Amino acid sequence: MKVRKIVAAMAAMSMLAAFSAQTVSAAGAVTLAAEKVNVEAGSDFELKINIGGLPDTGLSVLEFAVKYDSSKITIDSIDAGTAASTGVDAAEVLEGATAFSVQSPAAGTYTVTYSTGKSDKQYCISKEGDFAVIKGSVPAGTAAGEYAVELVAIDRETTQGSGTKNTEIVAGYIDANDVGTKYEVTATAGAVIVGTGETDPTPGGDVLYGDCDVDGDVDIMDVIAINKAILGSATLSPQGKINADVDLNQVIDTTDALNILKNVVKLVELPVKS
Repeated sequence: MKVRKIVAAMAAMSMLAAFSAQTVSAAGAVTLAAEKVNVEAGSDFELKINIGGLPDTGLSVLEFAVKYDSSKITIDSIDAGTAASTGVDAAEVLEGATAFSVQSPAAGTYTVTYSTGKSDKQYCISKEGDFAVIKGSVPAGTAAGEYAVELVAIDRETTQGSGTKNTEIVAGYIDANDVGTKYEVTATAGAVIVGTGETDPTPGGDVLYGDCDVDGDVDIMDVIAINKAILGSATLSPQGKINADVDLNQVIDTTDALNILKNVVKLVELPVKS
């Protein structure tokens, strides 16, 4: 496994060096956005990093760092999402290398790199959606609060030995003639929002029924949030649990999820009273 990681890192660095050596033209902006997820202290979480604004060619090179407060949240792994699962590893000439590579050089930091020498669109990042999936946990006893998950430039030299500090997230495409195109990246931080530990779902006070993610709106993201909670892959905040119980039976289930969806498409009003 260690050799595999070293080979992958070498492949990524050599590709980035070749990339920066080309005449690179400016183009449109690629977007990277981390989700905000609600979780209770002592529980696991899953947070996606979504990618958008991709060029028609796709991206053959992408690298960024994930920074977070390791005293408040723990990240166990960062896995390739749908957008990064291109099948290129089976086709890459350099045996043992992986296009999607993750390392943790220091506490509170992960580096995420996608790099391929293939110029075919099918092997590049060409699908918008979840690029990476962060899996982690919040230690028991962690104080309630919003803990940022930032997407930033990797702390390294622009090219090895240059002495110039890298200050940007790198995204680009290198064609079959080794001509590179560089894209600006707009990155949006996400967060792990830790609740107070209160679990009383009794409606009362300032309640917006259907607002499961407690962002002040009732929309399709709330349908996703409640379904994740029902499946056990995420946890609603205390207020989110109150808002999710739209049929007022003190149970959060698929009936609530269906009623919230009906509300989003203007079929029912919330709360739904039997």
